[in-house]
Amino acid sequence: MDRLIYTGLTAMQRQREAQAMTAHNLANIATPGFRREMAAVERGHLVPDATGAAVATRIQAGAESRHDLMRAGRMEMTGRGLDIMMDGGAWLAVEDRAGAEALTRRGDLRITADGRLVTGSGEPVLGNDGPIRLAGGFADLRIGPDGRIETRAEPQLPFVEVDRLKLVSPAPQSLRRGVDGLFRTEQPLAADPLASVTVGALELSNVESAAALVELVEQSRAFEIQTKLLQAARDMDERSAGLMRVEG
Repeated sequence: MDRLIYTGLTAMQRQREAQAMTAHNLANIATPGFRREMAAVERGHLVPDATGAAVATRIQAGAESRHDLMRAGRMEMTGRGLDIMMDGGAWLAVEDRAGAEALTRRGDLRITADGRLVTGSGEPVLGNDGPIRLAGGFADLRIGPDGRIETRAEPQLPFVEVDRLKLVSPAPQSLRRGVDGLFRTEQPLAADPLASVTVGALELSNVESAAALVELVEQSRAFEIQTKLLQAARDMDERSAGLMRVEG
């Protein structure tokens, strides 16, 4: 009986976490470059004391968050010169709030009042020598397919390169998502000279709304099943106790 109750409780906890993950995916369905999170389950024996002996009747179902990194989001052509879509396995290097390097697929860039190039969520974009800061006074700006940033002071003058986006190509299994939604590797990566971008386009979230809603319904039903399992365990426990009282 104890095993049945424990199994039901851990299953309810995992389903609750999966529901929160699916809701998070739905909330970011309009976020450019967002990567869908997926819930995986793995078991692990609980170790109650310092001896290291596992309790065979206590197997914890642990939830692990995985990311759908390989499937790209849908491309949307915007025609905006500061919108870029990373091609293939390329990622854009940005600076997080702690000043460390992080990676993103979000390409809706903008220029702040003080000349910093940032993403739509406000992270400074990294270039050859750290965060990119553009001097004022230029008439036009363009980004090349190789990440080159060029400006010109007058429409009749030629473009001059002022910096270059830091584009990297990490192995998908080396990426770890942070609580801020940015991805990181153990060590900062060198810029990939072969990485490229598509200018005037954005990669949308790879979350499919219909599939996510189906997942949410299935997770809700699974949670209800586990509550019924606990109810059945309680009823059996009460009947067992009643039989013991009769026999006594």
